[in-house]
Order: sequence, then structure tokens, then C-alpha cells
Amino acid sequence: MLAISRKRNFLILLVAGVFTLSTTLVSCKAADTREKAAVAAPNGIKTKLLRIGYFTAADITKSRQVLEKRLNPLGVQVQWAQFTAGPQLLEAINVGSLDVGAVGETPPIFAQATGIPFVLLANTIPGTGEGSAIVVREDSPIKTIADLKGKGIAFQRATASQYFVVKALQEGGLELKDVKHLNLI
Repeated sequence: MLAISRKRNFLILLVAGVFTLSTTLVSCKAADTREKAAVAAPNGIKTKLLRIGYFTAADITKSRQVLEKRLNPLGVQVQWAQFTAGPQLLEAINVGSLDVGAVGETPPIFAQATGIPFVLLANTIPGTGEGSAIVVREDSPIKTIADLKGKGIAFQRATASQYFVVKALQEGGLELKDVKHLNLI
């Protein structure tokens, strides 16, 4: 259920991003440039390349070439770049390597706190966390959250996984400083 929701959210963000981006690019040109471009591009679209960041969950959009089928006839090429997590995708937007991408609810909060400029094009109701888990081996002596004290937990910083771990630790009477954090990058 969570994977379907993420795919739906990605599609909503991507479609909103495509139309918002093309409208924004059109509206950012000076009047004299707009007149020249209108002759060259009667459809009003100024960009010739849309660079999109995605996660594995978006493979269906990419593999079915949904955006290519709609944008290529308008003279816009689509270029895809796969990312492992939201913080890296937002940094790629920050340095100008991407035009649009979908991320979870937590990475934009951290990105805004560090001053990365971006526009949130769409937002949905935050997830329930039902797709998140703290996993240990079946034969592990760790049976409760309290048993994690002093142990290592691997997750990527500035993601929903960090938020999930912090909340789970709080429910077990622990803080993040009570465990060894292993950053997944």
C-alpha cells in the first residue's frame, strides 16, 4: 500500500512539476525574448530538456515513458537521474543538475533548514509510517526499543527514516544519543 501511495505521489508531483516548470520558464523571460521565442516555439514552451530525479519506486513512470510521450511532441526531451534518497536529490536541484523530482516529507524540512532554495510543487497528507520498521535478525537479543541502547542503528540522515527512528526511540524512553548512528549514504 505504501509503495502504491509513493508512486501516486510521485506522479502527482511530477505532472504538477512539468506544468508548473514550463509555465514558470515561460513567465521568467523578458518581453523581447518572449516575442522571439514565440516565433521559434509556437507551443510557448521554452525549455528543451527536463531533468527529473527519481527513486526506484518511479521506475514505472520512466519505463512506460509517460512523460516522453507527452513532452517529446512539444520539443522537450526528458532526462532521468536515479537517486537513493531525498537529500541527494534536493542537493542535485540545489546545484542545478535537476529541474524537478519527488521526495518524501522529511528531506524538504532539512533542506529548507540548511537554506537550499526550492519550491514545493505538491504535498500530500503525511504517511502513516506503516511501511517503516526497525529490523533486527531473528535470533537477535534485541526484542524491545529499550534493548537498542548502546547498539548501532543504520539510516540516512535528513530522511523520513531518521524521523521514524527518533520517534520510535522516544516511545521506548530513549534518545538518538543513546544509540550509535550509522549513516547510510
